[in-house]
Amino acid sequence: MTENNAKTTPKSTRLGDLIWRENLPGGAHWSGVIRRGTVLRITDVQGGANASMLINNIEVKNERYNMPDTLKAQKTAFLTTPNMCFSDMGRVMCSIIGDTCGWHDTIGGISNARIVEKKYGVKSYQEAHNDYYKSGFDSLINELEKWGLGVSDIMPNINWFSKVRVEDSGAMT
Repeated sequence: MTENNAKTTPKSTRLGDLIWRENLPGGAHWSGVIRRGTVLRITDVQGGANASMLINNIEVKNERYNMPDTLKAQKTAFLTTPNMCFSDMGRVMCSIIGDTCGWHDTIGGISNARIVEKKYGVKSYQEAHNDYYKSGFDSLINELEKWGLGVSDIMPNINWFSKVRVEDSGAMT
């Protein structure tokens, strides 16, 4: 960033102007309302993170992030700076104003209980307490219900910090 640009940087992007900070352990979930003009900074502290995100308009709950339109409009298959995320009504829901990762997945979807069990085995909460494995689907359902939304509101999501490529064979890696 040049000095001239620094003078026009919105106040909310300066580190000292944080209004909320929360560290989430792996498998945790969170939801909240991010108003226009507010910066949400997501940081992968230890490396290897995947933060799945759904974006809905809190005032028009059936307006949500639209992956196909977002990718088509920007002629890309992944998100990074300076991409925008469009709604199914053609409005910009958010913009990526900074990115040190360089590639965020929009086509891989979210994990479900079967995928998690295959990868990590079976652990119940009673056995593992807060270290038990949760699927992305179950975590998103927990958060959607807080806002009066449900299973039918799970649409394509963004997987921050995940690089997914589609190979010539059609396999995703």
